[in-house]
Amino acid sequence: MNLTETTNYTDRDGIVDAVTRLVEGIDFANEELLRSAFTEDAVFDLTGIDHSIHAFEPYAGRDVVVRTLMATVGRAMDTFHALSNIRVRVDGDTAQLTCYLIGQHHRAGQGPSVETQDHLLLGNRFETELVRDHGHEWLVRRNTVSSRWSTGNPAAAAIKPS
Repeated sequence: MNLTETTNYTDRDGIVDAVTRLVEGIDFANEELLRSAFTEDAVFDLTGIDHSIHAFEPYAGRDVVVRTLMATVGRAMDTFHALSNIRVRVDGDTAQLTCYLIGQHHRAGQGPSVETQDHLLLGNRFETELVRDHGHEWLVRRNTVSSRWSTGNPAAAAIKPS
């Protein structure tokens, strides 16, 4: 069922759905789902990630964002991301979402498992700007990620530039 077809669909539902498509696209290595979250001119900014983990430059343009996220995270490791403390502000056809993001990262094929304790767990904050596409679907125009805390082994995430 298309979310926009539900009876009680709200702007908040659509905004949260866009960010959920983003993280689920990564976690399930689903390029189509990941692509559906972004505008064509999207920017994904990881410069706020703790540089002891990795130093990033912002990715610009939906094709670059999707290709890079799939190559460095979606297909490169086993992940699980959970969103919480979600706040949404809507102003016409634009919106801002802030939330916490807990991300569990394992080497590809090694997690999650009680037998494999080599991981990187990140506590991040998302600051996301969204726009309404053609009057109905919300899309991420810019997503800025900043570190709040981390624990584990950065090497377990196999973070490499694309």
